[in-house]
Amino acid sequence: MAIVAVGSVNTDLVVKVKSFPIPGETVYGDDFSTYAGGKGANQAAAAARLGSPVAMLGGVGDDGNSSERLADLRDAGVDISRILIRDQTPGGVALIQVDDSGQNQIVIVPGANGTVSPEDVRDALPSLLSAGDLVLAQFELPFDTVKAALEVARAADARTIVNTAPFVDGTDGLLPLIDILVVNEIEAGQLLGRDPVSVDEAPSAVQQLRSTGPGIVFATLGSAGAVIHDASGTVTIPAPQVNVVDTTGAGDATVGAFATALDDGLSTEDAARMAVMAGSFAVQRPGAQPSQPTRRELDAFIAERSSDS
Repeated sequence: MAIVAVGSVNTDLVVKVKSFPIPGETVYGDDFSTYAGGKGANQAAAAARLGSPVAMLGGVGDDGNSSERLADLRDAGVDISRILIRDQTPGGVALIQVDDSGQNQIVIVPGANGTVSPEDVRDALPSLLSAGDLVLAQFELPFDTVKAALEVARAADARTIVNTAPFVDGTDGLLPLIDILVVNEIEAGQLLGRDPVSVDEAPSAVQQLRSTGPGIVFATLGSAGAVIHDASGTVTIPAPQVNVVDTTGAGDATVGAFATALDDGLSTEDAARMAVMAGSFAVQRPGAQPSQPTRRELDAFIAERSSDS
């Protein structure tokens, strides 16, 4: 089996601040860095670093940032042959603030990501898929493009893992096309038409969401871990206590690790446990893609935490 990510490629421009400015306020930043990012690229790189065969379908520009992002993906082990290069178009950019607690605020400028069309997906994706493969999708590409990817995957008997971030109106209409749904507490609430889901409410929320179509619902809860629900029932998975440096990309590390674990044949629960550990590892480092563990690093982290318990 293989993993195919259909998603965004961004350059992350990250500034560290003591606290986020309120509207109209100017504050000093403590540090500025440029990192590889984009939810699609992050998830692709996360899975590839853990040893899975990964290809990516997306779009970049013809600027210097885009060239660097392609090199980053190639270095991570991702097949980039189906990433489209758009002439006279800048690559996607994310403007990110990270405060002293490690929390972030993000503004995305799609750039070339916004040019990836349903036709592009219908042309390129079928040749990358075989029955049983995993297709990773998020919503930093146009909505209709994501929908086309899910339709192509369903026709190929591939399984879909969809991370509903950033949340887009109409996502609930795609739930019957989604095999594995990954949400955080805010996105779970948005899909259910309510306020963000609390930790105590998460078990019932994932059950409600599974009734809408997905066979597996995986709700990430930050430092509280995750809740997963499939045909076997509902399991709550705690996260280890770690020193949080930057939460940017932690969810993508979680999704990439979950895909890898499923691709390796692990059970849903064991895959989710590995995914939670990958996310916990990632928050201890700055940047989205730079924070993602290799398989050796993740195995060592899991072994260390197991010996502590």
